[in-house]
Parts: sequence; structure tokens; C-alpha cells
Amino acid sequence: MPFDLTRSALLFDLDGTLLDTPRAIAEQFALAVEAVTGDNPGQERARALVGAPLERMAAQLSGTAPDSDIAQAISADYLTRYREIIVPKATDLLFPGVREGLERLARSGLRLAVVTSKKHRSAELILDAAGIAEHFEIVVGADDVAHPKPHRDSADAALAALGLSEAGPGGAVIGDTAADIGLGKAIGTYTVGVAYGVSTADQITATAPDLVALRFDDVTSALVHRIGK
Repeated sequence: MPFDLTRSALLFDLDGTLLDTPRAIAEQFALAVEAVTGDNPGQERARALVGAPLERMAAQLSGTAPDSDIAQAISADYLTRYREIIVPKATDLLFPGVREGLERLARSGLRLAVVTSKKHRSAELILDAAGIAEHFEIVVGADDVAHPKPHRDSADAALAALGLSEAGPGGAVIGDTAADIGLGKAIGTYTVGVAYGVSTADQITATAPDLVALRFDDVTSALVHRIGK
């Protein structure tokens, strides 16, 4: 039975889902920790935390509290590196199929939003630099809500901004970590776990999403198929 697609929302994670940023983030974050503390925690440890709020990453990699002066200094150093080193490379960091897929999904009438653990302004900067910001009506960052993913706060904020009370029959949460799948389950909507970001295929499968996608083209095809387009 046909339904109103404008009443359905797709909530996308950003890092590791739309953009191949986890490696660059891990590299620059490890360097930021080293710049502040003198110790480099290594890219592997940093990459495992990509998707967590900035201050939490800084705290875990430095052995301090999220509100400590050290964690705040690391976060500030990283944000400078992010703006100066990562954002200018945004176009090259788009995963294959993302630009075309978002265009197709937006044309279908579905409402698109980004729900990320990045700070709001940082998310807007890289979406704009990558040339895909126009496809998203709403961006919700970690600093826009009281509780980060997988708590439902960020999804509720995105849906409210879209004028919706739920993700709707064609809606979904799409992401590459357990926090993203947990977010989808928290609001009771369809979940797509992507296996090309931070999580491996086995790791994302273990979170029990409704679908595991190996490429962004798989994401697009599955979401379009659900709405019969």
C-alpha cells in the first residue's frame, strides 16, 4: 500500500558511513594526544574509538576525564587539525556511490538527515566541503543533545526538526558502529549496518542490524526497494 514518503526519514551517520574519514581521524587524533601529552596512543587505539564524542575519545586515549584540561586541550588541537588537514580532502574521502545514492534517495521524496557524534559545526563543514550538504535537511551533532548515540536523543532531535514523531514506514538509521544500530533500535526503526567503515562485517553483523551493506550502493538499493521505487 502506498505511503507518504515525506513522513519517512533516513538518519545517516557520517564518519565511516558517508565519508572514509576514520583513518584520517585516527591519525590526526593520535597526533593531537601526542602534542598535548607527549605520548602517542597509536592509530589503532584511536580508530577503535571513532564514532564516540570528541571529549570521550580524548579522555580514553589520554587516561583523563572528559572535562579535564588535558582532554579539552586534545580536543581543541584535534579540531584545528580537522579543519586544516581533513576537511580540505573531503571530496576525495566520499565513499563510492554516496553522491549518486543520496541524490536518488532525495529524489524519491524521503527526508534525509545526518545524526553524528561529531560536533555540529564540524559535521556541517565537511558535508559542505564534500559537496553533499544540500541533500540533508537536518544535521544533529553530539553538542546538540544531552546524550550521544546510542541514546535516542539525537534521533528524536532530528525527527522533531523534520516535523516528524517517528522515522516512518520507509525510514531507517544507517551507520557503521554498534552505537548507530543501537540508535535505530531505540526508536524502533529499520537499521542498516555498513561493513566498510570502522566496524568489520563480523563486528557490524554482531550488532544484529536488519541489513548489512558491503557498499553504499547496497544501502541505496535496499532503501529504494523498501519504498517500491
